Amino acid sequence: MLTAYVDESLRRRPDDCSVYAMAAVVVDSTDHDDIRATLESLRLGKSPRLHWREESSARQLAITKRLAGMPVHGIVTVYLHGKETRTERARRRCLEKLLVELDHAGVTTVLIESRSPDQDHLDLLLLMGVRKTRALSKNIRVSWQSSHKEPLL
Repeated sequence: MLTAYVDESLRRRPDDCSVYAMAAVVVDSTDHDDIRATLESLRLGKSPRLHWREESSARQLAITKRLAGMPVHGIVTVYLHGKETRTERARRRCLEKLLVELDHAGVTTVLIESRSPDQDHLDLLLLMGVRKTRALSKNIRVSWQSSHKEPLL
């Protein structure tokens, strides 16, 4: 069984296109525990989670070396947009495409990093709409969780 763990990134560039990206790391269920243990071992001190932008360049390199050998693969969707496009629209575009790609890749469970109950509800409304158009099968389950509770996020 394949599970995808999803997070997003936004880079606003005032004089150019902004970039909204959503990335999914796809993991086979037989590898979850080993990967979680490795990620937990990479946390420093009392840090509640491992987060790329909070790490120094040296730590990023060390983390990258450990991640490179893990049995995972990724799928990324990117939406380039100007100032007139709202962030939530860019997110919807990325999430819709990502969910369809994950479904086609045989992923059965998708766990998205939770933002807030209201924002997660917006994602849920999108999910319901995509299911209604039948662009997404009923085989894929989607839920939201805090990255503090799930190291794979």
